[in-house]
Amino acid sequence: MKVPPDPVLSYVAIGAFLALVVVRRYAFYNRTYVRFVVVLVIVAVVSANCVPLLALPGLDANMVRLVYALGKAFANLSLRRGWLAEAARDPLILAAPFEGAWRVAAGGPDPGDNHHLVASDQRFAYDFIRTDRASLGSPILAPVTGRVVASCDGKLDHRASLRVIEDPSPLGNYVAIDTGKGVVFLCHLQNGSVLVHPGDQVMVGTTIGMCGNSGRTSRPHLHIHAQDLANYAFNEARGISIAFLRHESPAVLRVGDSLRHRQVRTR
Repeated sequence: MKVPPDPVLSYVAIGAFLALVVVRRYAFYNRTYVRFVVVLVIVAVVSANCVPLLALPGLDANMVRLVYALGKAFANLSLRRGWLAEAARDPLILAAPFEGAWRVAAGGPDPGDNHHLVASDQRFAYDFIRTDRASLGSPILAPVTGRVVASCDGKLDHRASLRVIEDPSPLGNYVAIDTGKGVVFLCHLQNGSVLVHPGDQVMVGTTIGMCGNSGRTSRPHLHIHAQDLANYAFNEARGISIAFLRHESPAVLRVGDSLRHRQVRTR
């Protein structure tokens, strides 16, 4: 007996197909994930009778949902392991780019915790907020010694919002520092606060500006990532893994982890 069409699974099929398109467009997920997306598309399409000729007699919709859930869990596990392996492979070591205690609001290997994963240049990006939520106006420090290759100021700060505010300048006010191993971007700085300019040499701990809410953002926070190009090129540059000196040793962080500035040297 053929299972009647299931609209929920139809949406699953469409969503899985779109996921596959994203994967193939940006090529940031591993092959295991791609294979599972393909399988999930086929299973969802068959179960939803989107293609009647492929509908199998006696196929149980609940079983399909279970297969989909297991496949998704396995794919996410594969993603996490791949991300962590790459993140631990000769990362760029950074000092904390702020004073006081901050925590990771977004970043790490889990797709649910890191919206940056969809961008090849920001795969290893982090968003930080102060633990006391007083991020706005807090000093932002150079996390590494290097040369400023780009900076931007004059972008207005948005009011804090529950939703991300779209902006034609997604980085807002920012500073980019060339370390010789990669270019570190510090973004969403406060309007009028940027203190360095292209050509300036900065040392670890140099104040480069203040935390703001400029660009594509919802609340005051610091976005930081490293890439191989000196100019901002969404999905054109290659993201470089970064680790932060925490408790005197470099660490790859996850959502909820705290970080505090220490007077340390980086390589």
